[in-house]
Amino acid sequence: MQILDIKKILIIRTGAIGDVVHTTNLYRSIKRQNPETEIHYLTSDLIKPLLEADVDISKIITIPKKIKLFSSETKELIKKINNENYDVVFNLQPSLKTRLIIMLSNIKKQAVYKKNFKVHAVKNFWQTGLEIFPNLKEPNNLKIYLPNSLTNNAKELIKNFKSPVIILNAGGMFSKRQGRTYPVKKWVELADKISEYYGGTFILNGAKEDREFLLPLEKIKNSINYIGVFSLEKACAVISQADLMISGDSGPLHIACALGVKSIGLYGSMPENRTGCYCNGINIVSKKECVPCNRRKCKFLRGTKNIYAPCMEEIKVETIFEQVKILLGTKEIKH
Repeated sequence: MQILDIKKILIIRTGAIGDVVHTTNLYRSIKRQNPETEIHYLTSDLIKPLLEADVDISKIITIPKKIKLFSSETKELIKKINNENYDVVFNLQPSLKTRLIIMLSNIKKQAVYKKNFKVHAVKNFWQTGLEIFPNLKEPNNLKIYLPNSLTNNAKELIKNFKSPVIILNAGGMFSKRQGRTYPVKKWVELADKISEYYGGTFILNGAKEDREFLLPLEKIKNSINYIGVFSLEKACAVISQADLMISGDSGPLHIACALGVKSIGLYGSMPENRTGCYCNGINIVSKKECVPCNRRKCKFLRGTKNIYAPCMEEIKVETIFEQVKILLGTKEIKH
């Protein structure tokens, strides 16, 4: 098949949030060099709002979270894909399920994502495009798009907040992966230090299941608890208006980077060179000898009641605060 024959492309990635953000450079580079090519994206219902305003995506097809092979839902999905007559599919989530769906969808050509821990996930996803477009040019930065109505609502929401507006994305303690979560007491200590120096407003962010566990964060001066309050798209809009995001490795951190928000990523078990802030950000990496282990479960937490991995415990509040000053700028302290 000649590249000029490629008129319609399907991208497949159903999750997680950060991973989908990391795929955006692939289809942006294709679209920039092939503006007439139509690009569709197959993802989950959860992720769909993140892509709905994307100028480079013509259609989003959703796949149920717990779809069963050979069910009526699967047959309907395959029929829908068949009717689109795609020239190429980029399978960025090569599970048995997606491979079978592609096989039954009669797509002429496919490129399959191959995970490579030696490069950043953004570059790794982008490299999949080289199988079909060998002269593809890599974009410099990530970018995601939001509807103007949402960003305007977010501006209205925070217009009276004291500046700087800082998002503390403290959730994730119930994640399948340990070694991503910073201790609550250290979040409070960090916020107090920032507040004393800058003043400002702290937006508390996290998943709904984190809300009760993170209630101690409400003692932070000028903090507003939005943990589990917003939908994904509304959370993105609020993040877009912040002056700074501080977070462990998570979807909201990568969203902030793609929205051009200054960000600080806290890295313990996860490899910073693989999933660190890709742009507009600073990565603070634990100095524990075992970092990065990239394990789902921390060996040091086995058989204990502790919930924070030693690698995240090791990151000092003062270290984070010094990076905050780099991003927000130093100021004269009034006596």
